[in-house]
Amino acid sequence: MSNVINLADRKSKKVYEEGVYTNMPFPEYNELEAFRSHDLSAIMKDPYRYKYEEKPDSEASFFVEGRLQHCLFLEPHVFDDEFVVAPAVDKRTKAGKEEYADFLSSVDDRSIVTQDLYDTCVARVEVLDAFKPRKEDQTELSVVFDYFGHLCKARFDMLQDNVIIDLKTCRDASPRGFKFAVRSFGYHQQAAFYLDAAKHSGMTEVDRFQFLAIEKAHPYPYVVYELDAEAIEYGRSLNERALNLLLHCRDTDIYTPYNLHNQIVPIKLTDL
Repeated sequence: MSNVINLADRKSKKVYEEGVYTNMPFPEYNELEAFRSHDLSAIMKDPYRYKYEEKPDSEASFFVEGRLQHCLFLEPHVFDDEFVVAPAVDKRTKAGKEEYADFLSSVDDRSIVTQDLYDTCVARVEVLDAFKPRKEDQTELSVVFDYFGHLCKARFDMLQDNVIIDLKTCRDASPRGFKFAVRSFGYHQQAAFYLDAAKHSGMTEVDRFQFLAIEKAHPYPYVVYELDAEAIEYGRSLNERALNLLLHCRDTDIYTPYNLHNQIVPIKLTDL
């Protein structure tokens, strides 16, 4: 792996060279101004929504749950640095209010999670015990790279035997359900984006991408999925189109709903 960068070795914390960062905290990665795979899949789906939809807060419940699940599965050693479990107190009482106020004073910038959410995420980790990172695996690799001439970023959940593995919590992990998720959320674009991130960063031996999908609800069934070469290539072609579209929208400040350019869309009887 070439150009592996230790975060502590950088001369400036605001300047990112292209390369692979082995210990970048998620908040710092999240603030890095570079295109993500989500940007490309989102603008392909609807430029207007991409521009004007209110962006969810980083402390929104689904964001926190996803980060917590990844932390407990991939980096349990950093849990205490990023999260804290709220105490079970009765905030209707004076004693409960005081205890919770004392708790809040010790939170700092960590995310607060409930005991129920913590227990649920731990239960999923136990179900996925056979897939836990091994000592030789690398987790939460942050990659900064040039993609079609533009600065982009990716964060690999796990790199195992030259395979990028991405953890997904989902409503339906069945083949039918996950295929729908691939289409809906642009996972084929993500897979191509991450494989290209590896290639552009010198990890030429990394040539496979797998999804480890686990359902959110008990008993947490799980399946491993891998897109074929044609699906990856299709995702790659969409990424190039999406990046061009994104740059065009930014240059013109025109974000047309569903990229239809205000045309009248016919609906045939056979469409109903």
